[in-house]
Amino acid sequence: MKNFHARIKLVTFLFMGVCCVVAAKLYDLQVRKNDFFEQLVKQKTSRVRTSRPLRGDILDRNGNILATTLVVQTCCVESAKAKNNLNLNAFSEAVGVPKATLIAKLNSGRKFITIKRKMLPAAAQKVNKKEFTDRGVYFEDEHMRYYPENELANYVVGLVSNDNKGQSGIEYSYNNFLLGRAHRNTETVDRLGRVIDERPVSNETKSVMLTIDSNIQHIVENEINKVFTDTQASSVIGIVQDPNTGDILALAVAPSYNPNKTRNLAMLKNPAVSNSYEPGSVFKIVTAAAALEHIPGIKREIIFCENGEYKLYKDVKIRDHDKQSWLSIERVIAYSSNIGCAKLARRVGPQKFWQVARAFGFGVPTGIDLPGETGGKFLSPEKWSGISCEMISFGQELSATPIQIINSFSVVANGGFLLKPKIVKKEICGDNAKVKEEERQRRVISQKTVADITDFLEAVVNYGTGAQAKVQGIRVAGKTGTAQKFDRELNRYSSKRYTASFAGFLPADNPKATILVMVDEPKGDYWASSVAAPVFSRIASNIAGYLNINSGRTDIVLK
Repeated sequence: MKNFHARIKLVTFLFMGVCCVVAAKLYDLQVRKNDFFEQLVKQKTSRVRTSRPLRGDILDRNGNILATTLVVQTCCVESAKAKNNLNLNAFSEAVGVPKATLIAKLNSGRKFITIKRKMLPAAAQKVNKKEFTDRGVYFEDEHMRYYPENELANYVVGLVSNDNKGQSGIEYSYNNFLLGRAHRNTETVDRLGRVIDERPVSNETKSVMLTIDSNIQHIVENEINKVFTDTQASSVIGIVQDPNTGDILALAVAPSYNPNKTRNLAMLKNPAVSNSYEPGSVFKIVTAAAALEHIPGIKREIIFCENGEYKLYKDVKIRDHDKQSWLSIERVIAYSSNIGCAKLARRVGPQKFWQVARAFGFGVPTGIDLPGETGGKFLSPEKWSGISCEMISFGQELSATPIQIINSFSVVANGGFLLKPKIVKKEICGDNAKVKEEERQRRVISQKTVADITDFLEAVVNYGTGAQAKVQGIRVAGKTGTAQKFDRELNRYSSKRYTASFAGFLPADNPKATILVMVDEPKGDYWASSVAAPVFSRIASNIAGYLNINSGRTDIVLK
């Protein structure tokens, strides 16, 4: 008993000793060294975090969104927590991934597993439940490019890759601008890593506004999709341009695609700027312009059109679809006489003829802000054969892109000036906007020649090959073009493959819209007068209604 009390006293003594030591230490830390630790806690450090803004929007000229970026979620799983705990049947149904695929991923040996990327909020909400998140399921934010109008203007807007880089269209040519600069956020933290102050650097989202008008784009797409289906063509291209500013109001290609559902690399190329075609008779406006500029009094002459067949050289013959004898230059264009144009070009001469065609923009890229543009093929006169001048006069032995062709018609429509076609209206950064101004490159033809060619093109529609391009109550000027395609295997022009085109503008007395319809390799009927001209008419009628265009009006203004 005596020993027991002794032990109790010893333990009590030791306990009191420990308490004294602890008390002394606490006194030392909290009282004697209080100032030191207070200063230590108050010490701050700064750290910098770098991030990139959301990719900017692409808008039409009226501010409608054609491309934007959504914050979406990627569903992931921490395998250690999920194995043997996660209800795979329920999870499979919720996430929309087969159970066998889930099992294979969970058994892959990886610690963190991606189950499904870029889930929209509604889809992620089905999975973001406690029964899953408590058992190893978690989400990470991710950016996804989204095209609200689906197919609309897809060849202009373009595509981005999975890593958010532009692959085609405006997405490619304005990639760096849309991405914006990576910005740095500076944070002040205490010694425990807690944020005391955060001062983000300004980070304004950038957007690109196009010249495209979604309403006009819808009109064009609807019509070219119809003719694409009806004719079983290889492709159809439709373009609408404001001839007075160079603005491209619509640019459509069939067949089309939905950029939200495909990343088909074949669709990265825009045939309206990248593919070149022999233009055929739509090129005859150049021949007419050259003749009016360089042959005095040509309007008073009549040209013998050889009753439809003209031997040009040895076994080379030029033929007209309609046999004609003597024609004025107006009727040469109205009836689309190859023979008449060949004789006009010969009189102008190769050098002057080439100079006029080059002034219209043939043989060089237009400079439009779309990737992959080519300049077509238009050799200089020293490389021509003895019959090239005559063959070129009606659109053979050269090639041109659709954007070059419509731009050449806009030269006539705007009074004789070559403008750079414009696809971007302005670049927007926050509250600031950089407007893309009209670029007038040069005068191509005189005002007198403009008036004469406009009369010729009206004659095409009024009584010539373009009768089916008429628009009720509005004066229309335009030209048909039925071009044989050259068969490189046979080394001659094909008798089965054609490109049917109609290009023109309205109203003829005060042009507000230039329109091109090009149908490549239609099956069956291939004449531009019956394949392309009616499509032009429907597009023009709808646009005239939308813009309230009537002949003689001068108050139409596109915003």
